[in-house]
Parts: sequence; C-alpha cells; structure tokens
Amino acid sequence: MPWLEHTPGVFQREIGENEKFIKTIGDRGHAAGREHWSITSKAKLKLPKDLKIEDLIQSLRSAWQALRFQHPSIASTATSETLQYTVPDESALKFWTKETLWIHHEQVSADELVATLQPSRYVCAHYLVNSQEILLHFAHWRTDGYGALQLINAFAEQLSYALDGGLGNMTWGDEARRLAPNIEEVLNIPVEPTPEIQEATDRCLATLVHLHGAVGVALQTAVTAPPGGTRSSGLRFTEATTAAIEKACAAHGISVLAAVHASCAAVTWANAARYSKNKHYTSTMRFSLRPHLPNPYNTDSFAAALYTGGYMAKVPASQSWIENAKGYFNEYQHGITPGFLQARRQYAIEVQKRLTAGAPPPSPPPSEIDISGADEVESMVKAVRPLRDGQALEVVDVGVGVETLTRQMYCFVWTFRKRLELSLVYNEAYYSAGYADGIVRALQEVLLHRLGLGEELVGNGN
Repeated sequence: MPWLEHTPGVFQREIGENEKFIKTIGDRGHAAGREHWSITSKAKLKLPKDLKIEDLIQSLRSAWQALRFQHPSIASTATSETLQYTVPDESALKFWTKETLWIHHEQVSADELVATLQPSRYVCAHYLVNSQEILLHFAHWRTDGYGALQLINAFAEQLSYALDGGLGNMTWGDEARRLAPNIEEVLNIPVEPTPEIQEATDRCLATLVHLHGAVGVALQTAVTAPPGGTRSSGLRFTEATTAAIEKACAAHGISVLAAVHASCAAVTWANAARYSKNKHYTSTMRFSLRPHLPNPYNTDSFAAALYTGGYMAKVPASQSWIENAKGYFNEYQHGITPGFLQARRQYAIEVQKRLTAGAPPPSPPPSEIDISGADEVESMVKAVRPLRDGQALEVVDVGVGVETLTRQMYCFVWTFRKRLELSLVYNEAYYSAGYADGIVRALQEVLLHRLGLGEELVGNGN
C-alpha cells in the first residue's frame, strides 16, 4: 500500500512485511530499554579551521532539518501496523529537532555513547564535540547498513551547505513526495504468492535449519545473564596492507568480503568449546537489494528504507579456509536471483509467524561470529567537500554497526579511503573488551596468513 494523505498534512501507509518482522525482532529489547539490531552509522569529521562552536551547532541543526526535508521517512512514526508522517509547522519542526539532535559536550567516546542508546520513535543524530563525530541511530526496520551510510553522507552534504550558508528555503509539505515505499511495493510482489514464489520462499526458509547444532564461541558467562550495552572493537589496515589483501584475494579468485567471511568461520571454530569444534558453522548471507531495484529506488534518494535480504549458509568443519572463501564468494555473486527477490514478502510473513509462535529460545544460545559487509563505501560517502572560503569539510572515517543483545558477535567489513576496516560489535555483558580485541586480532592473523601475506602487514587502531 502506498503512502496516502489520511488527513491534511498527515500521511500513512501500512508497514511492509519485511519491516514488520525486523521490527518484531528489534522491539523484543524494548523491555530492557534497548533495541536489538538497531543500526548506528557514524562519520568522523575534520571541520574548517576557526569554526565557532555556536556556528557549528546552528549549522548542525539546519543540516538536520534539511536531511529530514530530503529524507522525510527518518521522521515517520510507527504503530504495529501503520507508518505515519506529519508535515511539520515551525513549532513542530523545532520540537522534533530538539528531540532528535543531541550535542554532546562531555568527554564521551562513540563506543561509550552507543552502549547507552535507547529506542526512539524517530531516527536520532548525535554530535560529539570533542571527537568531531556524527552518529545516526536507527531502528533497523527503517533502513539497512547501506542506507545508514548513505544517510551519513547526506547529512555531511547538508552540513557543508549549511556551513556555506547555502541551504535555501524548504517548502514543507513537498517532502511527502519523497516518503519511501516498502520493498514489497518497489518489487511489485503480489499479495498472494504464486507457486513459483512459494517454492522460492521454501528454499530460503529451509536454510534456517542450519542454525540448529551450529558451532559458536565458548560461552563466557552464565546462560541466564541479562544483556548489557553494545560495544565494538575495531581494526583499520594501512593502505599498503589493504592493497596487498585486495591483490591476494584477486589472485585466489575471491573477494575481500568472502575472505573475511571464511576468517570469521575459522576464528569461531578456534574459540569454540572443545566438544563443539567439529560442528558446522552457520552464518548469514546478507545482500543489499538496492542494485537490483528499478530506478529511482536503486539510488541514495531512498536511503531511509529497508531494502535488504538474506538467508543462512553453513560450511562443515572439514572444509579448508580457501574452500569456504570460494564458496562464500560464489554465494555473494549468485545469491540474488529473481526468485529470491520475489520471495521477499512471503518469506517475511513466514518468519513473522515463527517469531510470534512463542517457541522457546535455543539452548545453548547461538554465539557465532557473524558478518556483514558493505561494498562501494568509497563511492557512497564523499571524503572531501570544498567550501567557498577555500577550506573543506572532510570525512576522515566512517563506520556502521548494529546493537546486539545476544551472544552473537557481528564483524562489519568495509573499505574507506583505501583502508580496509573490521569492526566487531558485541554485548558487554557476555564478552570483555580484551576478549573482543583478541577476536579482532585473530581475524587479522587468519586473513593475512591464509592469503599468504607476511606478518609485517598488520592493521592498527588509528
């Protein structure tokens, strides 16, 4: 169902099936004041010299409002069945800005802030004055990793305009034309599945069985321990090491993402309990659907939308690292088929039924190192934006991650400014910072060793 004007200035549409099942997963953490799989994207900035803090804050406010004008879905609200967007008057716009844009003057790191974030009815932005970082925090049903990075880029773009005094007037009400439709509407998927769609759905659903009996890292805490905040441990390779990794992967006929994926499997087995080391490894094959959508939905104009999909894949403990890497590469290359795309509605419906059936949680709880990668970040996020006075607004670094309330860890992989980055997100109630740092170092060691690269090619945290 498309967006329709319910009353003057108030637009509504039904929540799509994919949005609904992701929202169900996220909402389960609300009782604890958290939201599973909420997304945080961030950018570290280099600001023009001699910029006064009061001018910066005003520019941030103007840019944030302009981002809403370009991507109004960030200000939509949700019930269990409906999304709603209300065109703001001046008073409502000021109130929304105050509620959603947070300026942090205190000494707080991005990692510390993420661990404290709570669910919000809107997308929220945070600016850390001391580190010059922007963070955007989303419920996952609103967007995916690619969209989150596109929105960080769009925010930086609007900020550059604001710093240059060039935002201009915004005719509120016009923005409603840019409200994002759900993936089912974009792909024109029929409400009632055809036999072909049901068959494709069943193939995706069949992969869920791979979750049973899969290997995980050895539990570090009692099974009954409640979750804490989400933390991260990261590693950034040098340009030279990144180039060497890319060259070695090409020589093996694999992608960097496939190589890191195989490394996640290897490190999971290495950190498993002794009695679990022969179990198969299961992880998620995650795909951005954006390149496969019709124009304009394949552009960053619809960053504030959930256009992603996936299924589970398993590899046996008996396979070698290179066999796994080549298998993952093949999955990433060929996993998105016409049937996979058309199954998005029915698959979400079937998963939603399972989520609401009240099945007991698995025992032991899953604890594998899962993975999520973002290609083309170099082209999604512009590094330098010249300003009129000869200076520039620069994006020094970017990042993306999800909140996790389980013992599963997620390795995020991307390359920006010619440097490969790994970021492991984990829950602080289940793993210590030292343990997570060790996992990241192990991923680095496996990756370099299996690609035949020297030990002198290492990453760093800078």
